[in-house]
Amino acid sequence: MNIKKIFSKDLIIVALFVSILLIIIVPLPQEILDFFLVISLSLSVLILLISLYIQKPSDLTTFPTLILIFALFRLALNIATTRSILSEGHNGPDAVSTIISAFGQFVVGGNMVIGIIVFIILVLINFMVVTKGATRVAEVTARFTLDSMPGKQMAIDADLNAGFIDDKEAQIRRKALISEANFYGAMDGSSKFVKGDAIAGIIITIVNLVGGILIGLFQHDMTMAESGEVYTILTIGDGLVAQLPALILSTATAIIITRSNMDEEKFASQSISQLTKDSKSLILVGIALLLFGFIPGFPTGILFVMGILMIFIGYVITAINNKEDNALTRFFKTEVVKPKVSDDVGTLKEKKKSMAVADESQTIENIMKLEVLELKLGIRLLQLVQGNSELLDKIKAIRKTIATELGFVIPQIRISDDSNLSANEYQLYLKRIPVVKGKVEIDKLLAMGGLANEKLVGLKVKEPVFSLDATWISNDLKEEALMKGFTVVDAPTIISTHISEIIKKHSEDIITRQDIVDIVERLRKDFPIVIDEAMKVTSYGSLLKVCKDLLHEKIPIIDMLTIIEAVADIAEFTKAPEILLEHVRAKLYRLITQKFKDTDGILHIVTIKPELEQQFIGKLQEHHGVSQLMISIAEINNLVTKTKKLLDDIEAKGFSKICMVVDPVLRKRISEIYEKFGLQVSVLSHAELDSKANFAIEGTLEF
Repeated sequence: MNIKKIFSKDLIIVALFVSILLIIIVPLPQEILDFFLVISLSLSVLILLISLYIQKPSDLTTFPTLILIFALFRLALNIATTRSILSEGHNGPDAVSTIISAFGQFVVGGNMVIGIIVFIILVLINFMVVTKGATRVAEVTARFTLDSMPGKQMAIDADLNAGFIDDKEAQIRRKALISEANFYGAMDGSSKFVKGDAIAGIIITIVNLVGGILIGLFQHDMTMAESGEVYTILTIGDGLVAQLPALILSTATAIIITRSNMDEEKFASQSISQLTKDSKSLILVGIALLLFGFIPGFPTGILFVMGILMIFIGYVITAINNKEDNALTRFFKTEVVKPKVSDDVGTLKEKKKSMAVADESQTIENIMKLEVLELKLGIRLLQLVQGNSELLDKIKAIRKTIATELGFVIPQIRISDDSNLSANEYQLYLKRIPVVKGKVEIDKLLAMGGLANEKLVGLKVKEPVFSLDATWISNDLKEEALMKGFTVVDAPTIISTHISEIIKKHSEDIITRQDIVDIVERLRKDFPIVIDEAMKVTSYGSLLKVCKDLLHEKIPIIDMLTIIEAVADIAEFTKAPEILLEHVRAKLYRLITQKFKDTDGILHIVTIKPELEQQFIGKLQEHHGVSQLMISIAEINNLVTKTKKLLDDIEAKGFSKICMVVDPVLRKRISEIYEKFGLQVSVLSHAELDSKANFAIEGTLEF
């Protein structure tokens, strides 16, 4: 048996709780009661000293819980002392407790009235001044701390997105922020324990006094004078023994809660430094005390001594600040230990050289670091990412939206300035390659659309995201624009929308093998057997290829579990990427059908004439596991032009989403032809249609 493990730190807290229960239930002898009273007093003094020496309030995160424990401990002692006073008080104060008797007789001093008045004053100081003030400060501090959390979190995100801090530093700051909020929130609640403890102490004191006098009169045949004298001493002594630790703990609570979490010094040293910072104030106070000493009736000696002392302290501080060199300054000035400087010039050169190499390596490392997504701003647009930035909030929301819609988390978007851009330009880079550039006006609004023949006064431009006709208008024309049916947006909305659309468009280029690994590992926690069996027959590379193909054709990978299972089902028989893709798409039929439904809940489709479809199937040729559609240029031209004309006719009916449905073996090849010639139409296979969905055939392609 390891004795050291048994007597661990945890045992102390357990023993304290057991002691609380024993104190409440078991009548304690005089010696044990005195022991616990001394513990209560010493613990309160310990907490007070700790509150003076800690650097920041949040360094003592257990303080709210300690308040509760010590309050319960004192209340348990109050129960024990009340039991002793009422049961043994008639035998004299010494029969109850030596400490209680000593406190009572010392304060009373032979006069019960004085003792009662002193005790009442002490209780009022604790309850009305310290406790009430600490409770109010705790409430206000907790509210302001919680209200400021979103702003502080956004500031951390802004620094992270701007590249000022790394992920590790951001995590440390977030943890410290959460710890601070939890601390002040707990202090708000725990301060109520201090207040309740003070109220309970007052009530217990009154009960002890009244109950003791009644017991002395009616049970022990004591006179009113004898009963009043004995029980007043015991009650006042018990009250002092209980209220003094309570007052000390309340003071410690007030000290901690009124301190700033940004302090960089201990309270004691910080207070002295700030009070003695202005030497002129000390000198003026000393002169004032000397003048008061000349007033008749005032204590001249004490005032003169204090005045001279204040002037002396002020002079010494002034001399130290002015860097005067005399006996006084040398005596009071703190010696600064200077680091030893090596006389070896060669060593210094080597150190300097190594530091230069380290700095150069760090610079090169920063330059070579690959940023998947990077937003560069013109000099005037930098104000959009400062302070409580709306743009940063929108960029942060983009990551959540993309993760919800596409099924994977995009990397953080690094934001930096670029002197090569004009003041109002922005540019988005994908793996250091510029993919899009736009221009906005930060002090204006962009109005788009509007009713027929409605116009606005402003700068006519093409909207950066979708190249729509738009107008930059002043802020005071916003209401007019909305009344005319225009859609009005600001610069942060334009930039964030542009970024979002580009990310969706290039999602297949953003996702990496590492993203696939992360997704698989997250699924492994909930579906360990499925993942383990699947990864025996497939690889991360195969999953990545399938996911890239799905994202390329605007199919989200949110149902990654089905994708993995589908790949694993067929991976034992073939590794051909096209076969894997079509099998996965067939398994995702519900998702695909739902995605391409129109606003009316109907899947509007067009088909290819069966005879024409069979001709295409007959022209498929396979080379090294990849099928190719061997059709002529004329046939491709007919396919594209006839499809475009058919789609235009159907879109004229008011349908926003139209899909072409073909045989599974043709789907990939037909889709590639349409994409190559810029025809925006989704090509599905028969296997990808949900039989329970509502769909309508709007036309048939033939030529």
